[in-house]
Amino acid sequence: MVKFMGGFTLIETIISILIIGIAFTGLLAVFTAVFKDALYDEAVAVSCMLARGEMEKAIAQGFSITSSSGNYTGPFSNYSWEVVVGAVPQEIADDPDMNNYKEITVYVTNQIAGRVYLKTIIANY
Repeated sequence: MVKFMGGFTLIETIISILIIGIAFTGLLAVFTAVFKDALYDEAVAVSCMLARGEMEKAIAQGFSITSSSGNYTGPFSNYSWEVVVGAVPQEIADDPDMNNYKEITVYVTNQIAGRVYLKTIIANY
């Protein structure tokens, strides 16, 4: 008499491997999406930090500021910046000649975060 030992057949093994593979693929997709979102959030945070630094430099120059642009070096070499100095819209200033106001916009650009900007108005009083 032949006695069979309890165990898994080849079909049961293949089906279990298939189910585990499908579950693993789903988990991998979730982890990939989370990692991608984390990279985007970090790039936006760094862009905001760099834009704030450029805005501080621009404000420190006072009313003699002019538009400029450049690229960062070192660990931020994949970021670029641009300072745009323009006129303030008439509806938000009380100076009829608009000669005492400037609008400063700082743009920081990165491939992951895109273009982040800060905007302020300075007065010559």
